[in-house]
Amino acid sequence: MSPEVEAALLGGIIGGVAGVAGGGFAALAALRASQLAARAPLASILCAIANTLVQLRVSADTSERLKAEREIERKWNELSIHQRILCPSTKMEILLSLLLAAAKSREDRPDDLLVLASQTLEKISRMVGAHSSHLFRWRAVREESKIIRNWLASQESQVLSESTRQKVSRLC
Repeated sequence: MSPEVEAALLGGIIGGVAGVAGGGFAALAALRASQLAARAPLASILCAIANTLVQLRVSADTSERLKAEREIERKWNELSIHQRILCPSTKMEILLSLLLAAAKSREDRPDDLLVLASQTLEKISRMVGAHSSHLFRWRAVREESKIIRNWLASQESQVLSESTRQKVSRLC
């Protein structure tokens, strides 16, 4: 075989490999972009839940409480559906159910609910961010456990009730 033919074949092989690699990179970038765009609604829903929890706190002993409870249920259902589809995580589901139970409880003080809500929603936001930052789900799950461990070790978690801390510690 002549050197010109060998050079042409080698150039064709290199070009083909580069094309496949470039196409693979483009497909990976498109996948990441679609994952990030799909999780975007979670941010607005989390924000709406936080606002509704504040409304629930403000209307603790008024007739507006029932309206705030209904709004929380509606937003909760919306978040639950989106979270299970777009960002599946058992740790997030458990934290959300813990927070919903506290919001429905009439035994807890309203200030305790607000503290729990602010801390829990911040951790859930970080967990959603972990799922958006990592391509592989197992890395996001490891990051979720780290977020919870750091939360329990932090000073801010000391204001949570002991029963709440125990429930959260089971997630690690």
